[in-house]
Amino acid sequence: MRAVTASEGLNLLTALGVNVLVLDADTVTLTLSGSRIIARVHVRRSPPSRWDIQRDVESGRSRGPAPDIFLYVVPKASVGLAEAALADSGIAVVSLEDGVVILVGKREDDTLRGALSSDRGPGTGRGRVAWGRFALLRVLLRTSRPRTQMDLAAECGVSQVTVSNGLRALDTAVVRDEGGWRAARPETLWDRFLAEYPGPQGISSYWLSLDAIVRQAQTLRDAAAKLDVIVSGDPAADLVAPWRVARRAVVYARTGLDLARLGFSETTPESATLEYVVPADPTIWSTARAWTSMVSGWTADPVLVAWDVQRTGGPDAADAVERIRRTVLDGFQARVASSTR
Repeated sequence: MRAVTASEGLNLLTALGVNVLVLDADTVTLTLSGSRIIARVHVRRSPPSRWDIQRDVESGRSRGPAPDIFLYVVPKASVGLAEAALADSGIAVVSLEDGVVILVGKREDDTLRGALSSDRGPGTGRGRVAWGRFALLRVLLRTSRPRTQMDLAAECGVSQVTVSNGLRALDTAVVRDEGGWRAARPETLWDRFLAEYPGPQGISSYWLSLDAIVRQAQTLRDAAAKLDVIVSGDPAADLVAPWRVARRAVVYARTGLDLARLGFSETTPESATLEYVVPADPTIWSTARAWTSMVSGWTADPVLVAWDVQRTGGPDAADAVERIRRTVLDGFQARVASSTR
């Protein structure tokens, strides 16, 4: 079975008229018939067994906010999972391939079947992602100055052990000098990140506004300052290497926010001018802080910005990514030259 994402499942619920508000990377509030329920979202490559469900329930109730239901997003529901959801209103199912939705013990007909078909590209698995390894690729591109493993760990927001394992996996792409570790082949690190990063995962919601894209990001940043939001995508790219007319803003936040209060309208991924992401990747804030000498303190690091621009797409996306790449690598090479004088 193909891998699926939480956002695909939540988009299907939205298409069915369920109001979804993101609370954190795996928790949402669903409004059903005027009532709000808290759902803990579990994404599976295959349907969970009864033992899996029992384990999830026991572990899920140990941290707040305590969920009212456990929502499983799967490629295709098994008979056993469907029966469990129909018998227990605390178990919910969104099955993407056959459009089956079971909420509070009732099966909902998918009258908008196929509405998400364009968003069902190759998914990312829900296995354990080595977030520290991908953060290490990004911070190694920040400067040619050798840094200790402790320094790199601080910039990535991970442990020294994680950095040590990551450096070992990079082999000859990095070298150890007297002062620490540095990138020997920065182009390799850039290409590797853009090709292998599985995305921030977590939960995304999609919004539409008629304001200019940069203005939308600014509005959200001003209104949600306490949420420690990080801006990526086209508005951030415009600060690093201006090139194309902005198509979409990407905003990372630690918790969910109802953007309708700020004048946005919830929409589909295809029509969105702003994507609001509560990521599972915890390193986004650390690498953004590490890169503040090049970008503002409220934008993502430029390597992640390039990945988001690439993901947004468009006829000029490749050129925009290339300009960011040149800016980053030219800066890296300039720092190499200055450090050898």
